Amino acid sequence: MVDCAGLARLGGSACGGKTALKMKRYIVYVLRCVDNKLYVGSTRDIKSRIQAHNNGKVKTTKSRRPVKLIYIEEVYTYTEARKRELYLKGVGREWLKKKLEG
Repeated sequence: MVDCAGLARLGGSACGGKTALKMKRYIVYVLRCVDNKLYVGSTRDIKSRIQAHNNGKVKTTKSRRPVKLIYIEEVYTYTEARKRELYLKGVGREWLKKKLEG
């Protein structure tokens, strides 16, 4: 279970005393593909999404299977998830690479 303090460490917003299990959450995730490249995405259901990637149902990773989940962050709104995903795909890519190395 992620509490408000844990959420803040992950870069999320304050959650007013509620725990992650009581609130709908979004997952921003990073996959390492078989070609050793990274894929960044977001979802509400990480298990189903990883399964879709590995079953070839996601166009951008279909030819790069199998994929391995290597990093996740939890946020509580679609807007936060999308902003974080775009950051990690853009200017945050170098930050992500350093984080994964260390």
